Amino acid sequence: MSLRWRLTLYYAALSALILLLGGGALFLALRASLRQALDRSLQDAAGIAASQVGGDAFAAPESPNDLLLTRLPGSTVIRVFDAQGRETDRFGRPPVSAPLRAGFTTIGETRVYTEALPDGGFIQVMRSEVETLQAIGRTQKLLLLGVSPLLLLGVGLGYLLADRALLPVDRVARLAGAIAASGRYQERVPQTPGKDEMARLTGTVNAMLSRLEATIERERAFALAAAHELRTPLTLLHGRATLSLEKERTPEQYRAALQLVAQTSQEMTGMVESLLALARTNQPPPPDPVDLADIAAEIVQAAASEARQRGVDVVQGGCSALTRGDARALQLAATNLLYNALKYGGKKVWVSTGVRGEEAFLEVCDDGPGIPEGELERLRQPFQRGAGLQGSGGAGLGLAITGAVAEGHGGRLELGRGPQGGLRAAVWLPHQTLML
Repeated sequence: MSLRWRLTLYYAALSALILLLGGGALFLALRASLRQALDRSLQDAAGIAASQVGGDAFAAPESPNDLLLTRLPGSTVIRVFDAQGRETDRFGRPPVSAPLRAGFTTIGETRVYTEALPDGGFIQVMRSEVETLQAIGRTQKLLLLGVSPLLLLGVGLGYLLADRALLPVDRVARLAGAIAASGRYQERVPQTPGKDEMARLTGTVNAMLSRLEATIERERAFALAAAHELRTPLTLLHGRATLSLEKERTPEQYRAALQLVAQTSQEMTGMVESLLALARTNQPPPPDPVDLADIAAEIVQAAASEARQRGVDVVQGGCSALTRGDARALQLAATNLLYNALKYGGKKVWVSTGVRGEEAFLEVCDDGPGIPEGELERLRQPFQRGAGLQGSGGAGLGLAITGAVAEGHGGRLELGRGPQGGLRAAVWLPHQTLML
């Protein structure tokens, strides 16, 4: 059964329940009102008769102003009894015989009201309930006959409302089917106007498709760039091997060829390892406690030999910066920032950590030439190098890996100009105030 019909049946069942409860309440209220009206008319008749007791109350009227006969309902019967229970007067023919007991009673289809008089006598007023029961019966039939068409109308309106409400869902389903069949992920669902649930649904689906499109395009560009970067060293290896095998070479020539092969294969190994590291950043990190200050100390110590060889002075400072995540991945991201500063910066590098607001940071600054503002966003992409650095070695994956690690930990990579004029690269992560 479709969702439309399920919603329609739920709506019909609820409508039927409401109609039955409402109709039942209305019927009970009307029946009680009619009975109360009958009881009040009997009380009024008893009061009128009591005021006339002592005279010829029930004589034939000689004028239309006779108080009793002009105010009694047409089918009302009145009987007057003395203190000994003997009937002393009567108006009308009583259909039943009722006991002399003050209050209301029902005998058959006759409603009887008995009122005690001050002298010990009684006035008994009775009237048939047939008219009241007939009115109640007609009302009951009208309610029963009216429920069915109202229920059918409710089912029809419920289906129309469900169909109209589910139109955005149909569009989303059709679009998903079309994308699955054709692979055209650039399509979007028509945005539902307003701010209701369906508007949020179509907006969320379109946002998801936009994010999916961006991810696919990024992965496609990444695959093309990786193939391009790997093609050059593979071509070099193939060319050198082919050239070496064309004819006999001297041992020195073979040694030079093998050295080139070893160097190229080492560069390819480093590139493949970087690609694997970038792929691992898509995995959710473990919630392990990490202090960025400890990571800063470790990478500075590990890079001390490289810094001495390049004649670069590395200064570490800052305070404890607590966060949660994968310590190895964060160490790899920080190492990339430090080695970029050592290779492309000036003669001094500053590594600092700290907390600002609800974020912890690890920052690497240098006093080198820096990078123009227009180049910063491009360098976040894989296989991108700064202007003039295309032949300086490296795969151009360091900043891409660092940015992916930061995003995977719920943070971000921030690039800009440092206080000393060089590049300032900072990883910002959610700060944890208590490490358990």
